[in-house]
Parts: sequence; C-alpha cells; structure tokens
Amino acid sequence: MRATMAEAIAVMLNNYFHDLAVAFLFASTLVARRVLRLAPGRPSAELSRWLERVAWGSLAWVIAGGAVRAWFYREYEWLPSAGRAQVPALVAKHVLLVAITVWGLAGIVRLRRAAREGENRPG
Repeated sequence: MRATMAEAIAVMLNNYFHDLAVAFLFASTLVARRVLRLAPGRPSAELSRWLERVAWGSLAWVIAGGAVRAWFYREYEWLPSAGRAQVPALVAKHVLLVAITVWGLAGIVRLRRAAREGENRPG
C-alpha cells in the first residue's frame, strides 16, 4: 500500500522526535552520573527530580516512538542494498543502546537515592 504524504510526514517527524528523545535520555543520564561524581554527599533534590522527569519522559517517548518507527521501518527506512544484513546490525545497535540505557537509568536511580538521603541529613 502506498503511503499518503501526511502519513510519510508524520512518520518522518516521529523518527526525528524519537532521535531527539534518545539524545535527551542519554544527556540526562550522563548529567546525573556527573552530578553524582561532583556532589556525592548532597546532590540537589530539585535537580534530581528534574533529571528524573527528563530521563523517564524521554524513555517513554523512545519506546512509543520506537514502536511507530519499527512498525513503519520496512516502508520508510529499509535499505534494499543492505538487504537482510541490516537486521543483525540493528540488533547489535539496540543491544548496545539498551545496555547504555540501563547504565544511565541506574545513575538516575542512584542520584534520586542520594538526593533523598541528603534531604534527610541534618545541617
């Protein structure tokens, strides 16, 4: 079935925003890890909450936008010249990205715990 122009533009925009969400997710988790390193004893609770919202919101968009992207992949992104060889490349890319995401979100969770512990400390 041939896509309409509106569908094609919607898929294109979804893909752009999916990539942007990946960037926001990665950046927020890197910042969380850096804050833990620079302020291990008493990180800002406000900064922790903000980074957490950015990270989890970005992850939600990565998953939702990724589902749309996967659904339309064959029609809009499949490279005939790469053939089936692109499948293991995509699997390898996603295994790496999932590992980075788990590492990053562990930093977000550690930052939240450190911020909560800092709020409960006297002085």
